[in-house]
Amino acid sequence: MIGMSLSHAPENALSELREGGYYSIRNGNAFSVVKILKLEEEIVHVRIYKQKFSERPASIDISRLTLGTIHDSDGFGMGHLPLRRKSFAASDPVFLTHSEIKPEELSGYDLWKDADGGVWE
Repeated sequence: MIGMSLSHAPENALSELREGGYYSIRNGNAFSVVKILKLEEEIVHVRIYKQKFSERPASIDISRLTLGTIHDSDGFGMGHLPLRRKSFAASDPVFLTHSEIKPEELSGYDLWKDADGGVWE
């Protein structure tokens, strides 16, 4: 199922998501790259990188992905965003590659968990 568009996949395809997986997603008229930080029963915790692509990337160099800052003229990403699984599936995610999750990547998730934070629909 790797590389299959989940919006066209069977309902159980969302159970095949991987922590540490990088996925291309639809973002308006462009594509973005996200990394799954944590998977919970109904929530996908992602890191969204600032890089945008006019066409869906077939592969990526993860060393070139950045979050940027709100001061960047070309946009910025998010270190942590909790999404409902259905919302994540609606972004048409396609698996690209995988890497280990670094402890510093989980700082936003840890803050969210400690604060009993909300979830984006």
